[in-house]
Amino acid sequence: MKKQTRLFLIVAMMICTVGAFAQKPFAGKITFEMTAEGCSDPNVAAQLAEQTQEYTIMGNSYRMDMSVGIDVSVISNGNSKTVTTLFNIPGYGKYYRQITEEELQKKLSTTKQEFTYTDETKTIAGYNCKKVIVKETDLETDEEATSVLWVTTELGLGDDINFASNPGLKGYPLSTEQKTEINGEEVTLITTATKITPDKKVKATNFLLPSDAKDFSEAPDDLKQMLGGMDEE
Repeated sequence: MKKQTRLFLIVAMMICTVGAFAQKPFAGKITFEMTAEGCSDPNVAAQLAEQTQEYTIMGNSYRMDMSVGIDVSVISNGNSKTVTTLFNIPGYGKYYRQITEEELQKKLSTTKQEFTYTDETKTIAGYNCKKVIVKETDLETDEEATSVLWVTTELGLGDDINFASNPGLKGYPLSTEQKTEINGEEVTLITTATKITPDKKVKATNFLLPSDAKDFSEAPDDLKQMLGGMDEE
């Protein structure tokens, strides 16, 4: 009987352990590329092709890294409800501007988002996605804009991963389609995941600011002017 009891406990522990690993959220990197549908300017297409974005993602947090002449990172933390933009500028160093939950809620209060979940599907970077139509209304002007998201629920990310851009959205968008104007021409700007790489080395520390980063309010005046006076936002 003792042997049977011990065997039962071992099997139960193995099941619990497997379940714990299976429920761990996705951690890894996602590479996004941009295109402009309906754009007649080849220079625009070439510029967009150079703006590859790499996301490091886990749970409720992501970090987007890109280079636009200077290195820029955007760190969205759904646990602390903060969004931080980090600039690494040669000759100046690292500066950041953080938007708190209170500031973010103030900005979001001027818009209303409505999600329409459709049955239309497609596979993006190996993951099944559903089409979601987003209707956004500016509550101050009543202007409306519509965009399309292709959303997956297969990554197992946190419920607050979209808190800053699409609060309440179920799943994570692997592609966005949004109309905009480029050089007087209306085009559809499309951002799509091209590569998804799980990485167990991604930790919570990936979403922390470097110890040598300074608040943007401390930046030299010429740097503030170059980046548009972000400290006044």
